[in-house]
Amino acid sequence: MPDQPSRRQLSQRVTLRLPDDTAAHWRQSAKAADKSLSDWLRQRVDGAEAVQTGLRRQPRRLRTLTADPALLRQLAAIGSNINQMARVLNSVGLSPADHTRLLAELAAMQRELHRLAELPRYDPADQGEEV
Repeated sequence: MPDQPSRRQLSQRVTLRLPDDTAAHWRQSAKAADKSLSDWLRQRVDGAEAVQTGLRRQPRRLRTLTADPALLRQLAAIGSNINQMARVLNSVGLSPADHTRLLAELAAMQRELHRLAELPRYDPADQGEEV
């Protein structure tokens, strides 16, 4: 017995490319219907059978980072190196204890990089614009 439409879990993501004007039209239509873009699209495609989350469109605010782009590039490069080290560790024959210990160290480095990447803050005067 299939699940009822309202009880189906939304677990899959579908990505598609659209012309700019079509994407803008769809977003505007969803906004006018006071629905999230996902709910609006599911209703357009599946009609009455569409699973609806009931979520309303959430306005997003864009704000400008004051971070140094060179710093962010360097952090990204370091993160890439850590990922490459993890890939090598996964491919060589280490004991399970060594493997776990080394991967834990790399994960700690990655967390520290993420913490460092969060240091740049938004300019307090920048209130952002609704999109």
